[in-house]
Amino acid sequence: MNRNRFKVGAISAIIGVVSTLLVGLTASPASAADPWECTKATKTTSSSPSGRYQYLPARGIGASHYICWMAYGTRGDEVKALQAAINHCYNSIPNLVPDGIYGDATKAAVRAVQTQHRIHVDGEYGEDTYYAMMFPLYRIVDNEFSGACK
Repeated sequence: MNRNRFKVGAISAIIGVVSTLLVGLTASPASAADPWECTKATKTTSSSPSGRYQYLPARGIGASHYICWMAYGTRGDEVKALQAAINHCYNSIPNLVPDGIYGDATKAAVRAVQTQHRIHVDGEYGEDTYYAMMFPLYRIVDNEFSGACK
């Protein structure tokens, strides 16, 4: 009788550990507490030519705060920055309405950018897409598109 209780207890413990691991594997990468989620857009002059800046999706503060994640359903200035980059730097992709909503059109445009750069195509903006994408350069003097992408 004690042997059966031990077996049942051991099996229950194993099931508990396995289910905890499985829940961790299926968690959404963009939960509200995700430190990698894009939450804003910001100007940077760090790698831009003199008199120019780039307006990039970003997260928090830190050395690599431009490496962030967003996907369908994200809303805000970070999406507008992405939409502007696609509109200015990717002429072969139909222009997006810069509405700040990561909807079907933005997802399709990101997929097209990913296909063009031969990276994993999932329609989500993340690290690989950030490194592959070109972003527009804006003039500091008048905040207008300079006609160049980097």
